[in-house]
Amino acid sequence: MPTPRVQILVCTNERERGAKKPSCGHRGGGDLYRSFKDAVKTAGLRDEVIVTRTGCLKHCSHGCIVGVWPYNLWYAGVTRNDVAEVIETTVGGDGRPVERLKLPEEAAWE
Repeated sequence: MPTPRVQILVCTNERERGAKKPSCGHRGGGDLYRSFKDAVKTAGLRDEVIVTRTGCLKHCSHGCIVGVWPYNLWYAGVTRNDVAEVIETTVGGDGRPVERLKLPEEAAWE
């Protein structure tokens, strides 16, 4: 595989049920990861984009969290319904952000 030009990080961290902090895994992180993988494949971008599931990305209260590199974009509250827009706008738009999904600047690293 050629070196990817974009990496999409999808939090799939799962804490124990009833934990004080929420986790992206319980909010659909695994399904979101698979949706990104499918969308990249469908768009014919498998040689350009790698989708990686991760552990905690430190913004649990804003999950599901997605990071897009090399653009250093952090998205919060991402759902499967947002995947096509992220692929089209950010990946296909050379780093143009999806403004409504951007993690607030003032969000604390938890």
